[in-house]
Amino acid sequence: MRYNSALRKALIVDIEAGRELMVQIGLEEGFTSKNTLVISHFIDQLLNQLAKINKTD
Repeated sequence: MRYNSALRKALIVDIEAGRELMVQIGLEEGFTSKNTLVISHFIDQLLNQLAKINKTD
């Protein structure tokens, strides 16, 4: 349980950092640019991991 809590916090930090980066890149390159979409996909993977952790608690 303590492990899940630490992992959850780390995932949330990474998700927020990814969102900030995605918006920055989106504003610079466009929200449909390849780089923006790659970051978006990575954030989706992190969100899926977070959902799995939340489901097991």
